Amino acid sequence: MMSKKFRIGDKVKVVGMSPVTFAPGVKDELGTEKLFKSMLGKVYTVRGFDSYGNAELQPKRLNIVWVEPEFLKLRARKRKAK
Repeated sequence: MMSKKFRIGDKVKVVGMSPVTFAPGVKDELGTEKLFKSMLGKVYTVRGFDSYGNAELQPKRLNIVWVEPEFLKLRARKRKAK
């Protein structure tokens, strides 16, 4: 199921995030919440989509995250190839 709102190559701005929750006794050792908070307000290129329609973004060189479309705003559409 691919998102109709965005296409691969589009520039999107992260305008929100899902609440980050962990099971009792589990700590955020990987810095997931910090990573998502650092993405707020910044623009990224859509690299793909998962089976749920979440957009694949690469906020840092070695990180890839999937963000729900409702937390993204289109900034620039990639032009179609002629």
